[in-house]
Amino acid sequence: MSLDLENKLAEEIKSHFLEAEVKVQRKSRITVFIGRELMIEIARYLNKKMGFDQVVSVSGVDKIKENAFIIVYHIWSTSKKVLVTLKTQVPRDNPSLPSLIKIFEGVNWHEKETHEMFGIKFEGHPDLGRLLLPEGWDGKFPLRKDFTLTQ
Repeated sequence: MSLDLENKLAEEIKSHFLEAEVKVQRKSRITVFIGRELMIEIARYLNKKMGFDQVVSVSGVDKIKENAFIIVYHIWSTSKKVLVTLKTQVPRDNPSLPSLIKIFEGVNWHEKETHEMFGIKFEGHPDLGRLLLPEGWDGKFPLRKDFTLTQ
């Protein structure tokens, strides 16, 4: 199993984003951890310069002990058949980061769902209204580790 393409892509990302932690995980998988302030820039680069054209999913990881969330984007390249897992960390008490909707239009409902389930605000998203939870939901975020269901 050759990882030539993955290593080449990882090196290109590293050369343009020196702050990024970049790892080739396995065939067709690269993980990039970067600061939230560079999310727009790296997403634009992945899309426009490297041919990553589809956000497959967005999710959150509640790191309650570290008082943070990890936001995880899975971004696919149809032409290269490679998935980049793009990760960033935001503070739990102010969980916000720029929306990628102007770069990847299909990220719309993925960010909406992550907002609704974790309370992460995606700055610049046109509509973070209800998607899954019922109207009148009490404002608690069901995928946070400190969520408790009240009766």
